[in-house]
Amino acid sequence: MTPSASLFSPRRRACLGAAAIVLGAVTTVHAAEAPAAAPTPDWTNTGNVTLVSDYLFRGVSQTQGHPTVQANLDFTHASGLYLGLFGSGVSHAAYNNGSGSEIDLYGGYRYPLNADSNIDAGLVTYWYPAAHYQTAGGDIRYHTQDAKLGLNVGSFNVYGWLTLSKHWFGFAVDPYSGKNVDTRGTLYGEVNWNPELAPGLAFNLHVGKQHVRNMSAFDFVDVKAGVTKTVDNWAFSAAAVYNNGDASRNGTPLWTFFDADGSGKNVVRKRLLLTAARNF
Repeated sequence: MTPSASLFSPRRRACLGAAAIVLGAVTTVHAAEAPAAAPTPDWTNTGNVTLVSDYLFRGVSQTQGHPTVQANLDFTHASGLYLGLFGSGVSHAAYNNGSGSEIDLYGGYRYPLNADSNIDAGLVTYWYPAAHYQTAGGDIRYHTQDAKLGLNVGSFNVYGWLTLSKHWFGFAVDPYSGKNVDTRGTLYGEVNWNPELAPGLAFNLHVGKQHVRNMSAFDFVDVKAGVTKTVDNWAFSAAAVYNNGDASRNGTPLWTFFDADGSGKNVVRKRLLLTAARNF
């Protein structure tokens, strides 16, 4: 028998067939024992640290036009529930006798309508540690609670906000009569559109309308237009912001926040906002 013929003898073929069966069985066992993919966690979290040239809340400067650092942390559940925490520096002129800080706690539920649309309902508490001032009606705190309801459709959203606390950010004294008033029920509505212009580049457009209950002299419309560029985990933005609050008393704009030394700044009208955020 030649060597080549021996490779294909009945005995050799039987041995090879048995080896193949054993090898296949071993392979099957190892495949069955391979670890399954890790399940998607119920809770996920995101956050960022941001440097802003001016802390603008609805077009009103909270820092007298000065820069500050902010941080945000979000926790989202697979069911649509979410919780979050936000912190920022603020000026003592805006929030008298305080620590110069703002801490917000918020939460809510997003009900999905389809792949890129949802209804968002939630609550937010704005807290200003130690900040307060005295009036004839007593001690006024700046802490505020708002309820919100919004619709998100892709890059477009519309939201409404309703103040639940007795005083909207410490607004308690009518600037003309000097009487204490209740600003619970203050309303704010906004529309936002953030379409992508190019990969990593988005256009930002915002329009909002504020109505302060029982203090309509402080009502305003605010507008913002800008762009945001993302690079890896960084986001850089520039925007022009305008707030039309122009009511005054004895020649002084109502939207003036005064420092302890009596100097004050108009905190609305035209602003340029620059931000740099590190996302994680």
